[in-house]
Amino acid sequence: MESIELIIHSNLRWLVLITLFVHLYCLYTGFFGNKPFSKFNKIFSHITVGFVHLQLVVGLYLSYTSEKINMFLENVQDSMSVYELRFFAVEHTSIMLLAIILITIGSFKSKRIDDERKKYKTQIIYFTIGLVLILVSIPWNLSPLFRF
Repeated sequence: MESIELIIHSNLRWLVLITLFVHLYCLYTGFFGNKPFSKFNKIFSHITVGFVHLQLVVGLYLSYTSEKINMFLENVQDSMSVYELRFFAVEHTSIMLLAIILITIGSFKSKRIDDERKKYKTQIIYFTIGLVLILVSIPWNLSPLFRF
């Protein structure tokens, strides 16, 4: 049986992905449509970063309570050859952390920019790279939704 934390983490990913896609859609249409960086963009940026950070907190809790991570840490050298252990302990954790850092940096950097075009461009770059990293490191093949 899955823990409630894992269920929350798995379902929260959809909120993170939806907010990232919607925010990026708003950013791209605003940038290419030469629209001003609106209050909605600013608020939705905060909402997106908030969901990303909430996902991080739940993920960190899972890492500290996970049997897979504990098994990995008990014997790192042998565990590196076990795909699932290595994926969650090393790949998933480090790539997701990098994605969250990039999204956070993009949000903070854009706050300090007065030029609206540069504000859009900064968030577009950081949030797009963050989204790609998140999509790459989601364990799609281990999810019951995507097993065939």
